[in-house]
Amino acid sequence: MFKHRYYFYLCVVCFVAVACVSKEKYEELEETLADTRTQLEQKSQNLEELERKHDELQEKLNTFAQDRSEIQSQLLELENKEQALSETIAQKQALIVRIDEARRRLENKLQSQIDKREQKIKEMEEAVAKLNETKKMLEINLLAQLENQARTIKQQQKMISELDNQKHYVEIDLIDLKEQIAIQERTINEQMQIIAELDFTRLKIEVSLQDRASEIELREKRIKELQDNIVQRDRAKRQIETDLKEQIKAQEVKLEKLVGKLKVTFVDRILFNSGSAEINAEGRQLLSKLAESLKQNNQYILVEGHTDNVPIGLELREKYPTNWDLSVARSAAVVRYLTGKPGIAPHRFAACGYSFYKPVASNETEKDRQQNRRIEIILASQR
Repeated sequence: MFKHRYYFYLCVVCFVAVACVSKEKYEELEETLADTRTQLEQKSQNLEELERKHDELQEKLNTFAQDRSEIQSQLLELENKEQALSETIAQKQALIVRIDEARRRLENKLQSQIDKREQKIKEMEEAVAKLNETKKMLEINLLAQLENQARTIKQQQKMISELDNQKHYVEIDLIDLKEQIAIQERTINEQMQIIAELDFTRLKIEVSLQDRASEIELREKRIKELQDNIVQRDRAKRQIETDLKEQIKAQEVKLEKLVGKLKVTFVDRILFNSGSAEINAEGRQLLSKLAESLKQNNQYILVEGHTDNVPIGLELREKYPTNWDLSVARSAAVVRYLTGKPGIAPHRFAACGYSFYKPVASNETEKDRQQNRRIEIILASQR
């Protein structure tokens, strides 16, 4: 609506001007009107492009919020699992205490029974010894009084017979006691085996608890690494946006947040002259600014070179036979520069070239081919 109103006012002005000026002035005004229309169309295209980028940024922000919500849910789930595991550990420890107490009571009871049996056996053995001693004394007395005490001998023989019967009964009781002792010993062995099994079960529970604790510790460590990686990525993005603000605004540099990564894309013309893998002065200045951001973290850095699908010209084929060679040479040149004067640790880098096999546009127009000719620097967590 604003555009149509503007055209209307402009037409009125032109109409008035035509009525007041000469033909030459009219032609100048007509040229000015054409230029103004062209500028308006350009502004309209720029506005549409800005709206499209705003929608893309909003979509990425929603994705980041969703990832953050998922991580928080995982953290809450781990905390619940840790609490449940702590309760299980407390229950197992209480069970172990009860088992130990029951084992001690059983051992005390068994020991008391053994002591009583041994005391009884000792008493029976003493009784048998006394009976044997009495028998011997009676035999001596009977032999000494054999001639003079026949009647007494008969009585003594009867007494001996009775004592033998008593001895027989005592021996039978002794056998029964030994059998009971054997039974008690078997019971004690069975109880000791049960105690050993309980000790083994307790050991298995303790080992299982230790394994669970180690697993929780590893998960917490991984979560912390992911959180640190996200913080480093966001800090690097803010620093790069500040250092390369003008280039980003001019769409010569583009930042993209991926899952756990940050991608910085440079159009090739601001780093390299056409058909060259030597970084130009403007490119060295931009890479030096980028290096200040890269030094402030320890992330892994992947440099990727990309070209369009136009074959290498005849004058350059001797140096770069294919687009593969050119893309690899450019990525290697960026790595060589960043590990040189800026002094970033070389072990953080990897360089690779993709020729024209990973395009971001169709390669059908010059504008599309310009988008495909690019250098991408990807920051990710340490390997």
